[in-house]
Amino acid sequence: MVGCGYSLAPSPYGLMEPLTLSVPVAVNQSRYADLGPRLTREVIGRLDSSSNITVREEASAALKLTIARVDVSGGAWNPDRAEYDLPSASASRVVSLTVEAVLEKANAPSIRRAFSSHRSFYINDNDNLTQLLEEEAFAWVMADLAQKITQNLFAEF
Repeated sequence: MVGCGYSLAPSPYGLMEPLTLSVPVAVNQSRYADLGPRLTREVIGRLDSSSNITVREEASAALKLTIARVDVSGGAWNPDRAEYDLPSASASRVVSLTVEAVLEKANAPSIRRAFSSHRSFYINDNDNLTQLLEEEAFAWVMADLAQKITQNLFAEF
């Protein structure tokens, strides 16, 4: 135990011993086709930075991910857009993702958790810029989910 309420974990991600882990491509139940491989790359990138986790195609433990829900919905409303006799338009949208993660290891109970993240992005009159902003929101959400999964799921393993 260290001062100020901080404590030291025995190793990154709270693991007591090294772990070799497989991470198959995330199952994607959404209409956004590229999210499964993207999330998998983000998670593996985080795990590769650990000194005590090795990611391999074949291993006695597996981290299985499912993208269960993806929403892109309206956020804040901009009433000034109605000045040209157009209906009010959304000035921002929110990207939300929910991922179900299962950590399995032979002779140990599986650990299941759901993780969610969301990020707002602005709507622009330029469609290309709006697409870029949406893509940046998806990238941020993927990185946030990868961080949550790798830091929280292994604590009980």
